[in-house]
Amino acid sequence: MSNWFSTLLQGLFAGGKSKSNRPAMSASVDDEMREVFLAELTEIVQNVEKALVAWRSDYANPAYTRSLTRGFHTLKGSAPVVGAPLLAELGLAAEQTAKRAGRKRNPDMAQIEAIEAAVALLPQWLAAMRDNLPVPETTRNVISALKRSGS
Repeated sequence: MSNWFSTLLQGLFAGGKSKSNRPAMSASVDDEMREVFLAELTEIVQNVEKALVAWRSDYANPAYTRSLTRGFHTLKGSAPVVGAPLLAELGLAAEQTAKRAGRKRNPDMAQIEAIEAAVALLPQWLAAMRDNLPVPETTRNVISALKRSGS
């Protein structure tokens, strides 16, 4: 069977498959843009991890919340450029949750756990994008937890 026909059949019968089989980053992104984004994502991961440690020590400190929010905000805006809409959705949900949590002196445990899960997921995204792997499987679950923690 020809390759294009085989691909067509796989596409037709893969309707029930999870979107997590999609690559974490679009294959059409040029090499230079890919490297720039990976460097930016590496920096975001480091900054957000540091901000999370600080935030855990003092939830009421707005500077720590702003650091978390800033990192997720950057993801929200830059991930679509490299064909990673699910990473952008994660960034949006985490940014909104961090903002809501920052308005409280003592955030809800659900908010804290959801933000922690989002931060823990970022290195998986970085590895997936660097190694041309699929979207990390738990991404949708973490996005759902972030959205639930705000309602």
